[in-house]
Amino acid sequence: MLKHLLTGLYDLVYPPHCPICRKHLTFPDSDKILCLDCRDRLIRNTPPFCPKCSRHLDDIGLPRCLPCREEPHQFDFAWAACLYKDPLRELIIQFKYNQKTRLRRPLARCVTDFVQTYDLDIRQFDCLVPVPLHPVRLRERGYNQALLLAEHIAAAYQIPLSAGNLVRARNTKQQTLLSEKERWTNVHGAFRINHPAWFFRKNILIIDDLLTTGATVSEAAGELKHAGAGTVGVLTLAITAK
Repeated sequence: MLKHLLTGLYDLVYPPHCPICRKHLTFPDSDKILCLDCRDRLIRNTPPFCPKCSRHLDDIGLPRCLPCREEPHQFDFAWAACLYKDPLRELIIQFKYNQKTRLRRPLARCVTDFVQTYDLDIRQFDCLVPVPLHPVRLRERGYNQALLLAEHIAAAYQIPLSAGNLVRARNTKQQTLLSEKERWTNVHGAFRINHPAWFFRKNILIIDDLLTTGATVSEAAGELKHAGAGTVGVLTLAITAK
């Protein structure tokens, strides 16, 4: 009760606004911190999907999208809820770099809506594993955006969450600053598992905010496979175009 009272007082002094268009928001639901117009502008990922990464296929006759034909990803398959285009691109930047952690609820809702819409078998997985940040990067940012998303997804489907077993062994450069080829070499050997036996013969779903080349989640998947994991899938909020 006290929490709701404080929230109400805060909203009275600082009226909530849509983080994209700055329109005043009148609804109090913390899941709905985007205005209806901006929510409708989010571009959802739609079939036909690439069977490897779920990127939309313009040509249904192709077996896989071009990036998946060119790179040997170590995960078994990936699902991505939305396309990395504005306004979602701006929301991810705010969420990831500008301390807008309140966005975790509506962004996680995009992911769970995608799972529900396409009846994806998320319950085949024994646990969810967010892509970890290196401790230096975590101290700088203050939070791991992948973990915030994973917490809501785990709660929605009552799937155990493993945060802390898969860790970053190296403080790699930011992938956004690198070329496509450099991204693969940058993350090579970047991950370590503290207790490999915990992942043995378990089906693991890796959670991240964005899939671009797939280099980061592929490297994480390879480490999990080396520990004896079974199926290793990936679930992301967004995916870039080809």
